[in-house]
Amino acid sequence: MREVVKLIGFILLIIGTLGLLINEFAFDWGRTATVTFAVFNIVGFATLAITQWGMKKDK
Repeated sequence: MREVVKLIGFILLIIGTLGLLINEFAFDWGRTATVTFAVFNIVGFATLAITQWGMKKDK
C-alpha cells in the first residue's frame, strides 16, 4: 500500500511539473492552469511526505 501511495505522489509531481513547464513555455493557458498544476505539485509533495514520515512500513 505504501508503495502505491508513493507512486501516486511521484505521478502527481510529474504531472504538476510538466504542466507548469508547458504552461510557461509552450502555451498560455492562464492563471487557472497555473494554480491547478501548482496544486498537483503541493499534493504530490504532501503525499510523499506522508509516505516517508507518516505511514508505517508494510511487512
